[in-house]
Parts: sequence; C-alpha cells; structure tokens
Amino acid sequence: MSILDRIAKERKTDKSSDTHNYCVKYEKYLPLNRHDKINILEIGVLNGYSLNTWKDYFNSSKVVGIDITPSCKQYENIDRNVLVEIGSQDDEQFLLSVVEKHGVFDFIVDDGSHMNSHVIKSFEVLYPTMKSGGVYVVEDSCTSYWSNFGGGYLNPNSMVEYFKRLSDDISFRGLMNYNAPFIYARREDWLEDLSHQTQPDCRTDIESITFLNGIIIIVKR
Repeated sequence: MSILDRIAKERKTDKSSDTHNYCVKYEKYLPLNRHDKINILEIGVLNGYSLNTWKDYFNSSKVVGIDITPSCKQYENIDRNVLVEIGSQDDEQFLLSVVEKHGVFDFIVDDGSHMNSHVIKSFEVLYPTMKSGGVYVVEDSCTSYWSNFGGGYLNPNSMVEYFKRLSDDISFRGLMNYNAPFIYARREDWLEDLSHQTQPDCRTDIESITFLNGIIIIVKR
C-alpha cells in the first residue's frame, strides 16, 4: 500500500483506494516531494478529511481549503497550518484574494462543486498565478460526462474537452521555428517567443496534461 493511500484510509477521505483510488495514482504521478515545504490549496472542504490527508503526507506544507459552506471553517487548525477560507470557486475576486493572502500555491486540487463551468473558471483564474513546476489537479473529472453537472460525452463545454484542446498547446500546436538553426527544433524558449508572436491564443505555460480515471493533472512549464 502506498504511504499516501494509507494516510487517506486513516483519515477516511474518499480519495483512498476504499472509494476513488486516487491516492495510489497521486503517489505515482505527482512530481512533488512529500518533505518539501509547499503551499497547497484544495477547493472543496466538505468534512476536512482530505485537508488533513494532505497535511499528514506533505508534512512541512501549509494547507488552505476553500468552500462555499460557512460551517467548513470548523475544520481549520491554525496550530497545524491548516486554514480555511469561505467563498465560491466561481468568484474570481475571492480566488485572487486567497492567493494574495496565502501566497502562490505549488499544488492546487479542485475537489469542489464539480460543475464543469466552475472547474474551468477556477483553472483560468488560479493556474496563471502558479509558479513554474506547479501542479494543478482536477478531481472527479467523470462529471465532465454528466449532464446535471453541465457536461456530456464530447460536449465542447465540458472540462475534459476543454483540457483536451489545451493538450495541443503543450506542443505549441506543432509550430515550426523558422528563426532557429533547425526549423523542427523543440526548444521551448525558442518556441515560446515565436508562439507569442504568431499564435497569441496558444498557451505556452503547460508542461504536461495527464488524463487518468477521474483525475486530470496539469503541470506548469
């Protein structure tokens, strides 16, 4: 059993292999050292179980949770550096105020409303604030396929289709670099400059997007 999954089971979060089996995948795919001092934001507090899971695993971290439900404030534990802010993930000014108050986040987990429009909005607001190497995770991406969450299979407005489109930007949409010594060269610094000039709507800040069952992991370039 992975260390993170064991902690998740002890903390009774549904991220463990007892329910969603996310933590085994996290320990395999997250490019983060559990002993590093990192700043974590989780969208969606619910019962506080996952906030404590992250804190137990990333033991030197600060963990901030946000939730629209005021009673979630009870899961704050200042002594453990586990903090809770009350507000909506669909509120741009609230999200930016959390970043301003707590600093740039290294790791963001969206386990909030799971409404497709909210997931996309939160990503578009928060991801640009992250530093290079930051990791952004969307949980329960299965709701992308469910109409009652604003999704649907191949629905262009769903979160999965949104991130599929962004996957083209990882490779700069196949841009050839005619200003480089070799036009097929994939050096990111060369391609970023040219991409900004020739296709300004192409994102150049995504290193990778990993699609797993129920999880999408985005790493910032």
